[in-house]
Amino acid sequence: MQHIKAIALACAFFGLVEEVLAIGPQPPSQAANYSLVFYDDFTNLNLSPDGSGQYPWFKDLWWETAPSPFNASATLSVLNLTWSKGQTPPETTISSCSADGLRCRAFRYGYFEARMKWDVATGAWPAFWMIPLESIWGASEAGELDIFEGQGDPADAHTFFGTVHDWVTTNGTAMDVANNNGKNAYVMSTVDFSQWHTYGVLWIPGRVTWYFDDNPILTAVTYPIFDQQEYYLVFGAQEGVDWSAGNTTGVTATSLNLSVDWVKVWQDNEPKKRTIIAL
Repeated sequence: MQHIKAIALACAFFGLVEEVLAIGPQPPSQAANYSLVFYDDFTNLNLSPDGSGQYPWFKDLWWETAPSPFNASATLSVLNLTWSKGQTPPETTISSCSADGLRCRAFRYGYFEARMKWDVATGAWPAFWMIPLESIWGASEAGELDIFEGQGDPADAHTFFGTVHDWVTTNGTAMDVANNNGKNAYVMSTVDFSQWHTYGVLWIPGRVTWYFDDNPILTAVTYPIFDQQEYYLVFGAQEGVDWSAGNTTGVTATSLNLSVDWVKVWQDNEPKKRTIIAL
């Protein structure tokens, strides 16, 4: 297994990971007959220092500037993203796409999963999500697929949130014109999110199904824009009470951490049923 990981990491640097990882681990049952097209076990954090170069990961997102210092590291094959009190913006985020969209790994359809744990405390807002490459290029409409979001306050500390959004921009203002709010929460009263769990979503044309530890928990119909765009991966440790970024009401923690053991992307072996962009 170690030699497969070593080959995968080397190929990720040169943009060849899709071909090599097709011979790697077997998919979970919900992705039967799919092939592994992207994999990182974070033996190290291969992160672009300045948004350029051939890297699998980049700092923050196209509409904001990364905080300084940037609290992201890989230790003992675990990615750690940390929000620290007073940082601006109030999140530490990495994505598989550069801010200018010229270097990117993006996907349409597949099974997306990560093994994660996070600090369950008031103010924590961990996220594993996807947004389209086309939004960087100025698309007036863009989907958003939230594979998992959490809220660390006691009321939501056992709730898995999985959401689809349809954003439309008019005169420079983006509006969330459609989403599955109200049907996007799954409560698991005995689950401790501060321990390791696997978070995933199966995206096929017209529908997504969310998984927790390989068990289906939520499903939703996607909007037509989802079938027209390629989506890249985002991990973020954000602070924000009541879904409000930077809201520190009642927050006593001076830091909040999201840990990621690994991330995998599986896609259908039939080329007509998936899209991959590797720039």
